[in-house]
Amino acid sequence: MKSYGFIGAVALFSLLAASPAFAANECPGPNDMAWREYRGGSLTAPTPEERGDVIDLLSQYAHMMDNRDFNGLATLFVDNGNYYHCDPGNPNAVLGISAASLAKQFQTMFANLAATNSSATRQLSSILIGKTTDGNFEVALSVQVSIQTIGVSTVQLDYTAKLYATITKDGQLLKFVVLKVAPDQSGIQASAR
Repeated sequence: MKSYGFIGAVALFSLLAASPAFAANECPGPNDMAWREYRGGSLTAPTPEERGDVIDLLSQYAHMMDNRDFNGLATLFVDNGNYYHCDPGNPNAVLGISAASLAKQFQTMFANLAATNSSATRQLSSILIGKTTDGNFEVALSVQVSIQTIGVSTVQLDYTAKLYATITKDGQLLKFVVLKVAPDQSGIQASAR
């Protein structure tokens, strides 16, 4: 096991053990096919401008995560917003973090990346955006996260996941109400997410 994975596992275990914010049923099950709602379901297509605004928010999320700007990341959520990290192998192992505590929790969880001279890079793809009758947006997409360590020539795939988000207009800006990260395999630690 690589040192950053071990440190991340310890950090995640400590966080889960101390966190009162377990949210069972917040994550999609392995057989859920949420993408079906985006075509012929209850959601309508966004305008090209709305689609661009949603993609801009997703890009800000990816850049802030990649650059470990966790104070900035918290500003992408509404005040009562939530981030969920799921485990497809254990539906009860859901890490829930409120927007208010996001920066503090992530600074602790991601400290191992800086300690090992590593950085994470996210690539977002297959972005589906649907608009609800109340004007919010439901988003489903795929993400691939890679880890690069200084002095190591090979980039390593960290994990792949599905992201599910509910996005709303907050003043003039779009913000996350809920962001759920659902890795494609069980046992993924939140050390580089």
